[in-house]
Amino acid sequence: MSTELKWVNIATVAPQKGYEKNIGTAGLVKGVIGNKLIFGGGANFPGGLPVDGGVKVNHKDVYLYEETAEGVKLLDQIQFDYPLAYGPSAVYNDTLYYIATKNETSSELLAFAVVEDKLKVEVVDTLPFTVENIIARIHENKLYFGIGSINGSNNNELYAYDLATKKFEVFSEFPGKLRNQAVSYVYNDELYVFGGGASETYSDGYKVNLTTKEWTKLADVVIDNEEISLLGADWAPLNDHELLVVGGFNKDVWKDAVFNLTTLKGEDHAKYRDAYFRRPVSEYKWNKKELVYNLKENRWCQLGEIPFEAPCGHALLATETNIYSVMGEIKPAERKPFIHRTSK
Repeated sequence: MSTELKWVNIATVAPQKGYEKNIGTAGLVKGVIGNKLIFGGGANFPGGLPVDGGVKVNHKDVYLYEETAEGVKLLDQIQFDYPLAYGPSAVYNDTLYYIATKNETSSELLAFAVVEDKLKVEVVDTLPFTVENIIARIHENKLYFGIGSINGSNNNELYAYDLATKKFEVFSEFPGKLRNQAVSYVYNDELYVFGGGASETYSDGYKVNLTTKEWTKLADVVIDNEEISLLGADWAPLNDHELLVVGGFNKDVWKDAVFNLTTLKGEDHAKYRDAYFRRPVSEYKWNKKELVYNLKENRWCQLGEIPFEAPCGHALLATETNIYSVMGEIKPAERKPFIHRTSK
């Protein structure tokens, strides 16, 4: 494991079609195929903060960037038929699968591929529900997804979708509390699920054996006796048995905000909401720690801290030699359009 990561801001993401500049998005389509990064979609507030009348916009643009020695090079930029935001992504056999909520009752399973340095996308199947901030991983030709918001409500069901037969079933039920925005990974025939949140953030983790369906509790995310929230964070492999985590909301600030925004009424609610969105970035205390989870030893540790503002809803993408943090929000309703890179 590297003892120190040296991050460099290597690029600003190209503007979406119809926009003069990219102000960053969160809740992205995301994945790596070879030395190429695929990301896009997501949401932002082009008109400013919600308390100033800004409205959230979901985007259609998906980018294909190629890794170079100096940074990254834009190879292709496409617009899908409708906006793509807050769905789960999973890469398998040189294909990026993404579950996209199409309308109020259904989603589509999309497959992105790279053909002659261009993005190609096809609709694999239609699913009879909406999804938001759920997990997705693929193992032995089965897409495991769920544990998040299904049809607008948090749901503990984990589904298994057979990519060959296009049949899916409820595979198991997650044993932790209801949540969304968890992170997931497959290692040694087991699916790992950590973090996420609802009215509060969660720092617990579980793994399920994909053969026996047996769940096992894992080590909580605790560094120097401090419980760290992974809500809004992303992770990517550092090596064969360690994952790097970047980002995440602060558990105390999150809990306080959710409580006040859901219980205060009238003028008190309006005052709190206005002040909350206008806080400086530093007051949200999002996680800047570079966390490392050892899959083999079920152990958490810290490397250092990222030198840029802690992102949530970003894409953390790993190639063979580098790790990229792509866009994301740095405070509620404010995003950044940057790509940061560190070598492994």
